[in-house]
Amino acid sequence: MLATVTMRQEALPVVRSSIALKRQALEFNLRAYQARLTEFEKRHRMTSEQFAAGFNAGQLGDDAEWFEWEFVRDAYREAERQLELLNSVDI
Repeated sequence: MLATVTMRQEALPVVRSSIALKRQALEFNLRAYQARLTEFEKRHRMTSEQFAAGFNAGQLGDDAEWFEWEFVRDAYREAERQLELLNSVDI
């Protein structure tokens, strides 16, 4: 679904700049989250997908590190989603 936004012409550079800054922040966060995911995967010798399957099936227990890994996975996916949305903006 497309939406139309109305703004004053002089606001356009501000909006473009804000979108560019948000894009940079999301890209930075994605790199940081990916690095953390890679650390978890190396330390536990499983992919994040394997981890998620075991964690969601209740096979891994309730160690705090599992919850941290799940949080990082969720944060990564949310940053990806937001970046995809930003990339769809055409100004």
